[in-house]
Parts: sequence; structure tokens; C-alpha cells
Amino acid sequence: MVDTNFLLSQFEYGLDVPSELLRISSEPFMLVIPSVVSAELATLAGRTGRRATAARFALQNMEKWRARFPISEEKSEGKADEWIFKYAQKNKAAVATNDVPLRQRLLASGVPVIAMKGKSKLDYV
Repeated sequence: MVDTNFLLSQFEYGLDVPSELLRISSEPFMLVIPSVVSAELATLAGRTGRRATAARFALQNMEKWRARFPISEEKSEGKADEWIFKYAQKNKAAVATNDVPLRQRLLASGVPVIAMKGKSKLDYV
């Protein structure tokens, strides 16, 4: 599962997210994108500035990712971080995030977390 800031970071750091996820994964996986994350990206994409450009980039790339692994867009409501936290616990799903408070909360509850290592790769924290 991914959150908004993780998807935005691929633009900022020029990270090839699909290749990195495939590199660190020892098993087949499905990428879960909560609808609140898609909505946040769409809202950001309609604005101007660097974050807006990053959001448009993320939205365009998600369609290309479908050729590399399955993507599930899950209907979600409320605050993204809270939904992600509950879904990850319930489904024993790893979460890709660079959001430090969310990452700490997930790790404290035993949820595997994927984050940026340096500025060029992903790994489990």
C-alpha cells in the first residue's frame, strides 16, 4: 500500500518505483492505492507548483505500473493516514511511506514499512 507523499517522492528523487518495489520484494504483490490517496493526488494535480507537477507525474505513472504488477484501488474514507493504518493492520499489508509519524506508528504496531533509503532506493525500515 502507498500513501500520497510516497507517490510524490518519485518525482522529487527520480526514483523508478516499480523497479525498486520489484527489487526488494521476494514474493509477488499487489499495490494497493486507497481512493483518498488518488483524490489527494487529483486535487494536488489541479494546482500549480512543484507538488502539482509531482502529483500529475504520479497519476500518469500509476497507469504504466499496471503492466508490471497488479494495482488495486480500494474505496476509502476519512483521513488517509488513519485508513492506511487500519487497512495495513487488518490485512497484514506492508506500507510504502516517507511520512515519519505514520511510519513510526506502523512500525510500533508491527506493520512492515517501505521507505526511501538515501535518495535513490527503497528498502524495508
